[in-house]
Amino acid sequence: MGSKWGERVSKDSSAAWKARHRRWLKFVQANIKAMESGKGIPLGPSAKPLLAPPLKAAKLPPLKVVVCAPHPDDEALIGALALRLRQECGAQVTNCAITLGSNIGQRARRLRELNSACAALGFELSVANPPGGFDHVNLDNRRNHPDEWSAKVRALSGIFETEQPDVVFAPHAEDFNTTHIGTHHLVVEALGDYQQRTRRDPITFVETEFWHENSRQNLMVGVSPQDEATLIMATAEHGGEVRRNPYHLRHPGRMIENVRLGAEVVGGQGAAAPDFPFAELYRVAFMIDGKLSEPRPGGRVIAPKEKIHWQKLVESLRG
Repeated sequence: MGSKWGERVSKDSSAAWKARHRRWLKFVQANIKAMESGKGIPLGPSAKPLLAPPLKAAKLPPLKVVVCAPHPDDEALIGALALRLRQECGAQVTNCAITLGSNIGQRARRLRELNSACAALGFELSVANPPGGFDHVNLDNRRNHPDEWSAKVRALSGIFETEQPDVVFAPHAEDFNTTHIGTHHLVVEALGDYQQRTRRDPITFVETEFWHENSRQNLMVGVSPQDEATLIMATAEHGGEVRRNPYHLRHPGRMIENVRLGAEVVGGQGAAAPDFPFAELYRVAFMIDGKLSEPRPGGRVIAPKEKIHWQKLVESLRG
């Protein structure tokens, strides 16, 4: 009797496991199907430019934002905050292409794609050291070829003098890729030089991440489905790159993971995850008297439907 009862319980439990597993399997398959569906959307650069909707004329001088992108495509991959600043604050966003990649033969193609991606985002484009961007933006060049490195610092400092940015984006110092790491140091040195020469007020410095998490994130920016679609669309304009590695299709997964991570890293250990699906993570610091200054302890979470009030955000983070 007991043996038959045990067998029945075992069969019932097994059936319950299988039924529940089928439901989770459908969930997983739906995620795969969603990613597969993106393979049918044309890649860029589009023959007819995809022009971002124009903004209403601003009453005040616009916030000036410069995104220092190590490679063509980085402007879209990490561009959520810059995109929201353009849309919500009327910011003038300029993507400064630090390099056009290391392959000289591919630079013309990458520049065409970059122009198309910036048009889709509504960003202006400036190429450092035109027409091909800088070469050898890495720590080896910084250590072993100081004259070459100093020339790059001076050139980028001159770009900042032309653009007069209020906000500068660049990768954090441990973002794995050698050019990302080199770009961090190049931007920090050039921005410090520019600020010291011009005696500018504090400039907000936003560290981005893509290849490696930043251990000191202090800002989680929620991203609406509409804005996530814009970022993917712009990334897909880099058709030659995403054919090699379709990271545009995996971008939503990364942004979903950022919500899990940012909930506690930015929001505090034990904090509940917010209910929006996508987010980008940043560290906001400040360039003061030519040196990076530590921000105030703690972090901020901005939901997709929460309008960004930039000056209040800066004041809440500045130490």
